[in-house]
Amino acid sequence: MIKPTDKKNYLISGFFISILLGVCAVTIFMLNKENALFSRRVYIKTEVTNAQNLKEGAALQLKGIKIGSVSSIKFKSVSTLVITLGVSADYKTWVKKDATMTFKTQGVLGDKFLEINGGTDAAPSVQEGDTLVTNESNQFEHIITKSEDLMVAAGSILTKFDRILSSVENNRLEKILLNLENLTASTNKVMSSLNDKHLTQTVTNFKQSSEAMSKITKQIEEGPGTLHALIYDQGLHEDLRSLVGGANRNKVLKYFLRESIKKGEQ
Repeated sequence: MIKPTDKKNYLISGFFISILLGVCAVTIFMLNKENALFSRRVYIKTEVTNAQNLKEGAALQLKGIKIGSVSSIKFKSVSTLVITLGVSADYKTWVKKDATMTFKTQGVLGDKFLEINGGTDAAPSVQEGDTLVTNESNQFEHIITKSEDLMVAAGSILTKFDRILSSVENNRLEKILLNLENLTASTNKVMSSLNDKHLTQTVTNFKQSSEAMSKITKQIEEGPGTLHALIYDQGLHEDLRSLVGGANRNKVLKYFLRESIKKGEQ
């Protein structure tokens, strides 16, 4: 017969075991979702001369999507390695036999993985045991090659710049520097000759002249005065116009009278 205390201990143990089994089930489910441990796979191969620090379990990607992983890396001969890759059956249709693979790195110094490139729609999909070609060009060597090209270009630019400088004679360069020095000294001399007192007097005179012109303009505008009348008085304008017109008519009459007198005397 089970004692009450033993029954209580059994219940507590069963409760904790149930929780542990639930945690294990959730963990297995998450692993299955992430890595497809229990999904059906198609295994393909590739042969390389250097694994380039690729490890078992590394990702296999297609167009940036993880479709499988590296199952094993084994020696075929002294100079050849065979890499077995497990491809998820859900993506097998999109992996073509004419596709190739390349080594890639996550980030700059991250883990290595393989990526499937190329492939045509007309080509058949891979089957169990098929072999794809891997491009073994090392990214680090590619970066070094690019850096060497940049260094060569920089060296060429520096060489051309050195030739330009060497084409300028030493005496000519010294003359240019001397002229610049003399120009700077002359500028400093002119600036120093304009002392604060002289500059202040100039500003004061200009200010006084501006104020005087403002007063004259204001007086002409407000009036009275001849200039104000000439500019703003419309009646005076008409009188001047009539006077000038009358003077012209008087000249015409005087001309005809003179002509008439001359004819009468003849």
